[in-house]
Amino acid sequence: MFSLHEQLLKLQEDETEITSDFSFDGIDSTIAKRTLNGLTDKLVVNGQNINDTATFHTLMCFARDLPTIDPKLVARGLDMLVTAFENEIKQVSIVLSTPGQDPTQHAESLDRYAFLFQWIVERGESVVSQSRAASGAEKTKGRKRRPTVAGGSGNTGAAGSGGSTVAEIAPGWKDKVLDMYILLQQLLQLPLGRVWNSVPERDTFIGVFTRIAHKVMENPAYTKDGEFMGALFTSLCLVLQNYNGLYGLVTMITQNLQHYEHLSESMAVLVQLAYEKHEGAQLADEVLRDIAGKAFNSMHDKAGPKNAARFLVKFSQLAPRALLRQMGLLIRHLDSEAHIMRSAMVDVIGHLTLHLASQDEQTDIVKNQINEYFDIIEQRFQDAHYLVRAKVMQVCQFVCSGPAKFPKRRPRLLALVIGRLEDKATNVRKHAIRALTVLLESHPFSLDGAELGIEQLEISLEKITDELAQMAKATPTQLQPKTSEVSAKKLPKDIDSDVESDEEAEEEEVEEGADAEGAAAGQADKGREFDNAGLSPEMAAKAMHLQFQQRYYRDALYFVYQLQEAQPVLLQLLGSTNKGEVMEAMDFFVAAVRFRVDGAQEGIRRMSHLIWTPSSASNSASASINSSSEGNASEEARGVRAKLLDSYMQLYLTPSERLSSAENTSRITRNLISLTFGATLAELTSLEELIRTLMEERLISPDVISKLRSVYGYTKQRLPLAQRRGAIIILGMLAQANRSIVTDDIDLYLRIGLGDYGHEDLAVAKYTCMILQCLGATKSRRPGGAARMDEQEMKRLPMNSPIFDGLQRILEEPRRDPEWFPAAEQALNTIYALADKPDALAVRLVRNQAKLVQALMIQSKGINALANGATAKEKEEERDDDMMDVDEEETKAEAPAPVARKLVDPWDLTRLLFMVGHIAIKEIVLLESIEAELKRRKSDDEPRRKKRAPAKPKGRGGARAKGHAKEVPLESEEEEEDDDELNQIAGTTEDEIGDIISAIRERELLFGTTKSLLALFGPLLVHVCKNLGKFNDRLLTVHATAALAKFMCISSAFCEQNLPLLLILLQRAKSPVIRANISIALGDITVCFNNLIGENVQYLYGPLHDADTKVKKTTLMVLTHLILNGMVKVKGQLGEMAKCLEDKDPRVADMARLFFSELSSKDNAVYNNLPDIISSLSMGTGAVNEDSFGRIMKFLFEFIKEKDRQTENVVEKLCQRFRNTTDPRQCRDIAYCMALLPYKSERSVRRLLDGLSSYQDKLSEDAVYKYFVEIVAKSRSQSAQKQEIKALMDEYESKLKEARARAVGEDEDAAQAALAAEKSVGARSQTTQQSDAEMEEDDED
Repeated sequence: MFSLHEQLLKLQEDETEITSDFSFDGIDSTIAKRTLNGLTDKLVVNGQNINDTATFHTLMCFARDLPTIDPKLVARGLDMLVTAFENEIKQVSIVLSTPGQDPTQHAESLDRYAFLFQWIVERGESVVSQSRAASGAEKTKGRKRRPTVAGGSGNTGAAGSGGSTVAEIAPGWKDKVLDMYILLQQLLQLPLGRVWNSVPERDTFIGVFTRIAHKVMENPAYTKDGEFMGALFTSLCLVLQNYNGLYGLVTMITQNLQHYEHLSESMAVLVQLAYEKHEGAQLADEVLRDIAGKAFNSMHDKAGPKNAARFLVKFSQLAPRALLRQMGLLIRHLDSEAHIMRSAMVDVIGHLTLHLASQDEQTDIVKNQINEYFDIIEQRFQDAHYLVRAKVMQVCQFVCSGPAKFPKRRPRLLALVIGRLEDKATNVRKHAIRALTVLLESHPFSLDGAELGIEQLEISLEKITDELAQMAKATPTQLQPKTSEVSAKKLPKDIDSDVESDEEAEEEEVEEGADAEGAAAGQADKGREFDNAGLSPEMAAKAMHLQFQQRYYRDALYFVYQLQEAQPVLLQLLGSTNKGEVMEAMDFFVAAVRFRVDGAQEGIRRMSHLIWTPSSASNSASASINSSSEGNASEEARGVRAKLLDSYMQLYLTPSERLSSAENTSRITRNLISLTFGATLAELTSLEELIRTLMEERLISPDVISKLRSVYGYTKQRLPLAQRRGAIIILGMLAQANRSIVTDDIDLYLRIGLGDYGHEDLAVAKYTCMILQCLGATKSRRPGGAARMDEQEMKRLPMNSPIFDGLQRILEEPRRDPEWFPAAEQALNTIYALADKPDALAVRLVRNQAKLVQALMIQSKGINALANGATAKEKEEERDDDMMDVDEEETKAEAPAPVARKLVDPWDLTRLLFMVGHIAIKEIVLLESIEAELKRRKSDDEPRRKKRAPAKPKGRGGARAKGHAKEVPLESEEEEEDDDELNQIAGTTEDEIGDIISAIRERELLFGTTKSLLALFGPLLVHVCKNLGKFNDRLLTVHATAALAKFMCISSAFCEQNLPLLLILLQRAKSPVIRANISIALGDITVCFNNLIGENVQYLYGPLHDADTKVKKTTLMVLTHLILNGMVKVKGQLGEMAKCLEDKDPRVADMARLFFSELSSKDNAVYNNLPDIISSLSMGTGAVNEDSFGRIMKFLFEFIKEKDRQTENVVEKLCQRFRNTTDPRQCRDIAYCMALLPYKSERSVRRLLDGLSSYQDKLSEDAVYKYFVEIVAKSRSQSAQKQEIKALMDEYESKLKEARARAVGEDEDAAQAALAAEKSVGARSQTTQQSDAEMEEDDED
């Protein structure tokens, strides 16, 4: 008699008895196949043949030798058993349905099948687990053997052959196991109590398949197959439902949650299936009670809380009703030490809130439950762990994006989300931005097309308020006492207070849908304040409806005000170093523009600067990922640049399906032109790169380009100036990527930009000049070998080209317009970029302007003579009084009314000086381009010259060489003549070419005798700059100083002569524009003639303390460029840069932070200059206050915290500073700096301990001692601290306390001694007075 229970025990102890001597191990495959075929014939005929001893023992041999059997035979054997099991189940079903039959005769055969199934499945799965561990060692043996279950083909490990499951080794394994559980479902639905004589025997049979299920689920590969797991779970649920398998199933689930991470969500699916379809409510309750009763601690058990958290979250999504039953017990995990459990509970509460809000019947109990859950969510905004706060942001996202809008909870929720935008954790900030975007996209204010423009909302609110006021006047006794008029111009604070007061008086209501009626209906109970007594039903309904609309617009306005409050922080986050934050902020501004939120366009403009974000190879490679791909990781992998391009495409370049092709072209053209309205120079520069990139990727259609040309060349009616300007600006940006935009219709640009329209609007002329520059040489923006292919060869135009006639007319435009200067600058740039002989045209332009000025001077000859009659003394006094005296007011460019001393019109003289200054710079650029071209030709001709050079004659081979020379063709002779001319002009080496060009620049441009035109204007510029007070015209003084600075960049001799004058102007000029320009000029001079600035480097840092913010910002930008590019060596001046970190202007402070962040990556520059920075900030007249010092040092020390070696050296240097100072302020500053350091290494703590003697006498001051106590406390708080460091810190702490006690005691002794000395002096003075009095008495006597 076969006893399943006994056989399972023997199998567990590996004591199973097999009477057969047959073995599948080592036999030929033909014999094994023949044996399996014989078994199949027996079992297929009758499933009860398994009771035959020989047959059963042969099958036991099959199970025993499973690891050594061919995988194909394993699949066949399992298929045989499943088929026989199916036949047996059919026979049992027939017997149970036939009266008078004895079903117990099938009990033994079913037990035998169960026994074999457990042995084979567990054996196969165990082999897989063992083979994974052993595959590495077995793989090295390289023995060839026949394929087996354990070894695949050629190895003994499944992993060695690339497989990880039996299903991959034995074909059809998983399908047969699946068939087995499908058959088991049929069997479990039969009355099995009639098959076995006792319940324990039946339960033993069922328990076999439960254990098999548990074993199979241990393999993660099976959990990915939904059909397989469904059959498995259905079988387990049938056991639960029909055969009292509750506690066994609870035990299995709890064990799986404790030990197997991959089963946490699967167990939630199992419990949900049992709860909904198999009367398993008690199972859900028991599992949830077990989780609620556990105390999780993430410090010691990481898998437990993680698995339980995943189970709860998944179960709350699948069966929220079942989880609600046990929320009273589970809620305690909100105070769990494991942050994973707190995070899971927040997620669970979010899903339960959505479930409750979706109920058809919103009872008071449901509403109160929702409000309680919202209160919990709001409390968790302040959780200590950043992951929990991030999870709260995620919960807000899916709760607010659901069908229920929760209009009364949104204002508070939105305010809390906005507060988390400044969270210290990057992950929290990122999810807060996303939550803010979701709140915006799912807002319930859908009237007026769901647009949120403040102006339109205020107009609507004012209109409704006026209607209510008129109704109140009509029926004052009913309406006026019960309604309060709301001003359409309410401030956000006032609306906030109204919202709060209304929320207290109103009932909470859950809303479904986003339509206006739903949003207004959410405020339905507000109407109870309105007394409609005495009104007709129609009037009462109208008044009620108006009140609803009034509240709707008030709430909408408050919502917009909240969004505007968040925008400044979001603008800052666009500059974050974290890619995720930047991309989420971009998504918000894109959504805000779609909803017409005021101020969102500023974010779109700021986004354009992100086009300069460097993109790594991974980003560029992944940029082609489909935009519809899901997942935050794939979105971030695409890169910020790709996201930016997608955003602009979405907003401005995506056609609308509702419009025709022509309408879409006009719409896209308007969008592109609108991007230029009010844009700054920096924004236009970034926009140019963005448009160029879009054009290179062919994302802008030719129809749009044609439409832009038509707007630019429109002449039928008067076109707004901004429209034509915007069109030419965008065309110029597109031309950077496609040169044909200029070449295809160059007459258009000559007719419009350099014609009458350009003279009418000089801004159009300026941008036309810029687009014409694309006709010249262009440089590739691509790195590497592809750059040479993209570069366009420089093609100069002849001087008779009509382009230069138009440019000359622009430059000689007599109209007094400040726009002339930028237009003239671009016109000169175009001349030098395109002209074959630009200097000839420049000379003609300068001479014409000089003749105009000279003619005016001749007309003023009498005044000039009178001026020259002044005495030398008067001139000297005027120079002392008026030098560098420039008006601060930046008036318009109109010249002031002529005075008696004025010799020329300041406007004409300003134009002349501007032209010669810019021509000087362009001459430098021209010389550099000539030098580069000569060197290029030299390098290109060198290989040809070597190839053409004849071999040197040997001995008497001169005639032979001469003969060869005669054979040289005529073309080669001409090329040699050209090379000889080039060598005569530029020398034979690149160095000689550079020397010749440098000599021309140094000695010819400004010091030529008769050939140099610029040399005539050098003395004039110096004279004007020395007498700025006399030339009291803002434009003249600004352009004169700028021109002088440009001249100084040409020649080192001229620069050295006039550098003192420039430095004096920097200190004394009243105009901030002049000071800013000189600061830029000093940076250029530093690049050109570094040796001249070396002795005067302190003047570069002086403007950092200028009273004008623009001057400070400009100087900081110049110094950032010079220092980061190694053009200026820092010699103790970084302290001045560090002071900018505390500047009142946030732009200056942000720029200073960026500077130090970049500097920290260059050869430990911050660390090397830290002592000088501390001295500059803490000592002398330039010292900052202690609060500012603390903030600056805290920022700078972040750059050295991660390097133990630097920390050790800083500790030693700071300890030495204690010896050299007695100033209490410096002692506090040094101690504060030491407290900022992390003492993670043994050597740093050792140096702190060894340096105690340097500062032990300073510990009497409380602030100093407090900082050292903080060092000890911070060291104690470090986790995983080494024992050596802990021992050293204990020793340091004890010595620190002793030193403190001695220092305080010495101070007390000193104070007592001083007091005793004072008393002694007082006693001596009293004795002396008494003695004098006695002497006086004696004299009287």
